[in-house]
Amino acid sequence: MRSDLMTPTSHKPWWRTGAALRFGLLALLVVTLSVVIIIVHPNKASLIHAIGPNHPMAPIIAVAGSAVLTTALAPRTLLAGVGGVIFGFAGGAFYIMLGVTLGALIAHTVGRMLGRDFMARHLSGRLLAMEQAVAERGVLAIVISRMIPLVPFGIANYIFGTTSVRMRPFLTGTIVGALPATLAYSALGAATARGDAMGMSIAGVMIATLGIGGSIGSFLLWRRRPRKPCVPATA
Repeated sequence: MRSDLMTPTSHKPWWRTGAALRFGLLALLVVTLSVVIIIVHPNKASLIHAIGPNHPMAPIIAVAGSAVLTTALAPRTLLAGVGGVIFGFAGGAFYIMLGVTLGALIAHTVGRMLGRDFMARHLSGRLLAMEQAVAERGVLAIVISRMIPLVPFGIANYIFGTTSVRMRPFLTGTIVGALPATLAYSALGAATARGDAMGMSIAGVMIATLGIGGSIGSFLLWRRRPRKPCVPATA
C-alpha cells in the first residue's frame, strides 16, 4: 500500500468534542436564565396576582410554577414568602417545598445530561479533589450548601448535576437543607398577610439564625477542604 494514501487518525480538539459542546450549551443556558431572571425580576405582588388563593387550581399552579421558576433561577425565598401569603404557613411551606424540590431535580437532571461527561473527562487537580470530597460527604455537603446564603440555589442545582453526586443524596440533602428556610420565609409571608408583628419578628429571627448557621457551617467545611498532599523530600 502506498504511504501517501495512508492518512493518520485525526483527533478532534477537546473544545470540539460532543461533551464540550453540551457543556457549552449548559453554560449558555445558565447564563441566559440568569440574565432573563434579572430582567424580568418576578416580585411578590406579581406572583400573588398570578395565583389567587381562591383559584380552584391554586395548589397545582403553585407547585408547577415553583418548579418552573426554580429551574429558571428565581429565588426560592421569594417563592416561599409568596406561598405563605397565599396559602398560610403550613400550606405555603408544603406546596412551595414540593415545587422547589421538583425544580431542583429537573435542573440536576439537565446538568447531568449536558455537563457530567465533560466534567468527568476534564476535571483535575484541586477542583477534582473538591468534587470528590463533596461526593464523599454526600448529603452533608448538599445540606450545608443549601443553608449558605451566598450560594445561589438555582445555579447550584445545575452544578451538582455535573458532579458525581448521586440523585438520592442530592434529593435528601436538598429537602433537609431547603426546608428550614422554606418554613421561615413561609411563616414570614403568612405573618405579613395577617399583619402579625410578633410572627414577623419570630420569622425574622429564624431567618437570621439560618444565615448565621449556614455561614458557620460553610466556614467549617472550608477548613476541612481537600489540600494538596505533602510529598516527602527525597534524600
